[in-house]
Amino acid sequence: MHINEVKNNAFYQFPQWLLKEEPYKNLGDKAKLMYMLLFDRRTLSIKNKWYDDDGQIYMYFTNEQFMKELNCSEKTIIKAKKELSQIGLLKEVRQGINRPNRLYINGTVESTGQDLKKVQYGTVESTGQDLKKVQGINTNNINTNISILSNQQQEEVDEIRKSYDMFFEAFPKQRKNAFIQQDILSDINEFGNELYQYALKLAMTNEANYPSYIERIFTSWRNEGITTLEQAKEKQSKHSNSKPDKDFIGFGVQGSGY
Repeated sequence: MHINEVKNNAFYQFPQWLLKEEPYKNLGDKAKLMYMLLFDRRTLSIKNKWYDDDGQIYMYFTNEQFMKELNCSEKTIIKAKKELSQIGLLKEVRQGINRPNRLYINGTVESTGQDLKKVQYGTVESTGQDLKKVQGINTNNINTNISILSNQQQEEVDEIRKSYDMFFEAFPKQRKNAFIQQDILSDINEFGNELYQYALKLAMTNEANYPSYIERIFTSWRNEGITTLEQAKEKQSKHSNSKPDKDFIGFGVQGSGY
């Protein structure tokens, strides 16, 4: 290939870990190419300011566009999307009737898990620690000097780490990825570490298999206006007395599956 050919041609970037690292190298070829197209679309998203308040970039790419670019059927596109979603590389958010879905891509577990590790091991935002800002920690300036942490800040960091570890103890089959991480931090932000950990204990007591179980607990708490650990324990105690069967532990959330 002549140097002029290199200069005059456009190329897609293709992340090497899609070919070399487990479990990503096991993806189908169409799924890998779909990720490549979305990876390339990031620049357009930044140009058009397609990103959330917390700095998460999203793309617009319809099934029809994918079908044209990859020269395949819609069934194949849906299958490729499912592969990427199951492995934690793609999240699709519906925007309503006649509006295209937002597509969020993720990197490897190793790279996207760094934000949580920063929280776990003592990093805080330079503007001060506030759990409401933890969700956006990956987009803000971070001071990595652990020596500036106050005792209260260190305790918050430790509790977030504990909650994260408890989640995967409760649901060991869950893959670790940035979307799960974001959901955990979002729930902690809403309910606090104490309530979040209590919900996980209920899930483990009831041998729940899926995170949707604790989400139903959270929905119940929202409906009941429960905001403290004491309120949650009182409600649980009343419910346990009326429903002694362990399959009903957790504010009326039945069963241990979905």
